[in-house]
Amino acid sequence: MTISLSSRAELLSKLILELIEVLRDRQGDTWAAITRVASGKSATIAIDDTRLYLQAENGQELSLQITTADPEANNSFESTGEALRNVMFGRSSLDKAVASGKIFIRASFGDLLKIRAVVSAVLADTANEPRLQNLWERFDREW
Repeated sequence: MTISLSSRAELLSKLILELIEVLRDRQGDTWAAITRVASGKSATIAIDDTRLYLQAENGQELSLQITTADPEANNSFESTGEALRNVMFGRSSLDKAVASGKIFIRASFGDLLKIRAVVSAVLADTANEPRLQNLWERFDREW
């Protein structure tokens, strides 16, 4: 039996896959960091009331599978759309959002540092990559 994604889950899935494709297309240090951090890992994410399960494989080629999250699974990442917007548009830092409890990340300390580095690199790349800025604007408009 295939469980179809809700329209918000579909939107989130599309945005995540588009983000990965933009970063893959750019290659460089940010892509290398993402493949090192994500390959062979999985996570259940929740944004507002939308939950997805992500599984990344294949090293530098990084294939990402996104499905509906198991209702019993613990979230690896939780946030509101508003908290993400604040980080995307520079109104808050990831560190501040995590410290204030607006964003929750379940990971070891070492993985948290790697995640922080990847998020910082992606946000820095936004200044030179209109496709990333367009992606943030699309999230802002459609979420």
